[in-house]
Amino acid sequence: MQSLWMVVAAMFFALYAVCIKFASLEGIGSFEVLFYRSFFGLLIFYTVMRIKHVTVHTAHPIDHMIRSVVGVGAVMAGIYSISHLNVGLAMTLNYTSPLFIGCFTIAIMVSQHKGINWKLLSTLLLGFLGVVIMLSPTITPDEYFAAAVGLGAGFCTAVATTYVKRLGLMKEPELRILFYFVLIGTLSGLIGTLLGGGFTMPTWVAVVAILGFSICSTCAQFFLTIAFSRGNLVLSGALQYTVILFSTLMGVFVFGDSVTVAVVGGMVMIVVAGILAS
Repeated sequence: MQSLWMVVAAMFFALYAVCIKFASLEGIGSFEVLFYRSFFGLLIFYTVMRIKHVTVHTAHPIDHMIRSVVGVGAVMAGIYSISHLNVGLAMTLNYTSPLFIGCFTIAIMVSQHKGINWKLLSTLLLGFLGVVIMLSPTITPDEYFAAAVGLGAGFCTAVATTYVKRLGLMKEPELRILFYFVLIGTLSGLIGTLLGGGFTMPTWVAVVAILGFSICSTCAQFFLTIAFSRGNLVLSGALQYTVILFSTLMGVFVFGDSVTVAVVGGMVMIVVAGILAS
């Protein structure tokens, strides 16, 4: 039952993507988005940690560092792809992490001379074929880089997810896992923004969008961490695909994004392949 928190997280992630799209249209850069969402989460999670007497001290600093750095990379890649592609397409690419986890599994089996799991390999090929089918008729050459970055978000998420589960098995509190994640995100966003010319003076629409994605990302990250650390990893991974449905519908109704048969077919192939790979 703990895995069902992933559906709640998916709804918040879809709303988060919509708010990022509005912020990007108002001139807010990717590093600024990273800073705002991370700093808001840092304030919230640290306050709750103090209330619940959860310390920042950890016996697993290396695992936290890897999870946080890779996780921040996934967030940055996701923000960039959402800003440059339609919402449903970007979120689908961001959620290709189970396909990459399957690739890791095959690589480990081959390195240990255990042979190849052909069922898993065929499932992965189905998923990546779905990516090609979904992208080929819908994006222009100037969007190829954003699509590649979206796939990079899926790869980084796959690595970060394994460390979230690892830290959960080590009995690390969810609040501590999230604290280090948003701490690294805040520092990265601040440095990137300052190196990129500083903060943009936000319009009132941008202010609302910043508040929206900050609140939604914090809630989504909290529920996702609960689902992966307490729930069943396979079921949680499958339920996270509900974000594609939510974000696609929001993209259609809010931004007027077009959804063709090829796009829907590609999305279905990716979802099915991701669940089977899990």
